[in-house]
Amino acid sequence: MSGADRQRQALVKILGRGAPRQLRRLSRALGRNDAYLQQYLHRGSPRQLPEAVRHELAALLDVDEAVLRAEPAHQLATPRLVHVPLLEVEASAGSSQFDFVAEDTDTGWPFDRGMLGALFDGTPDDLRLLTVRGESMSPVLEDGDQVLVNTADTRPSPPGIFALHDGVGLMTKSLELVPGTPGGDGIIRISSANTHYSAYQRRLDEIDIKGRIIWFGPRLSR
Repeated sequence: MSGADRQRQALVKILGRGAPRQLRRLSRALGRNDAYLQQYLHRGSPRQLPEAVRHELAALLDVDEAVLRAEPAHQLATPRLVHVPLLEVEASAGSSQFDFVAEDTDTGWPFDRGMLGALFDGTPDDLRLLTVRGESMSPVLEDGDQVLVNTADTRPSPPGIFALHDGVGLMTKSLELVPGTPGGDGIIRISSANTHYSAYQRRLDEIDIKGRIIWFGPRLSR
């Protein structure tokens, strides 16, 4: 059975015996001519319902949109590219005047799903992109680099580079637990790759770790 036939059969089943009476009303509700759904079901025009129409029709019928898909859910191809949101905030590698803002954004970068799977075993929904500002993490991270942050990994064990807010601003720093502290998570050592910047310590409850940096994209022109 073709996807188009499967979609038509699903619609006929939902409408039941009242199909002839409902087709005109639904077509009008979709903003189409009175014969739109009649022609779709019996003349094959359009061959398949456009995505926007399918979603709107499912809402009118109060059914899950998946019911009207041309292909079963298990046969739908997984998109190869994943768009990771680029936050409208800059993470300073030194001092920062920027605060962390809401993570909802319409902008983003496409990443290959296979590449992300090689970087970490979490869900792409946990990833965010930030822009580095400053020189304290040089030569590891330079001003203008883009960093990929796994927001689901906020515990600095094992040590690594994280995006955090330390009460002053959002920044990228190397973090590690100081050995011997109660429970192993009382004191955090915050350090820079640039030796001109001194390391310092904070209690875990004094900082807000946003996530572990798992990848970065260097800015080639400085």
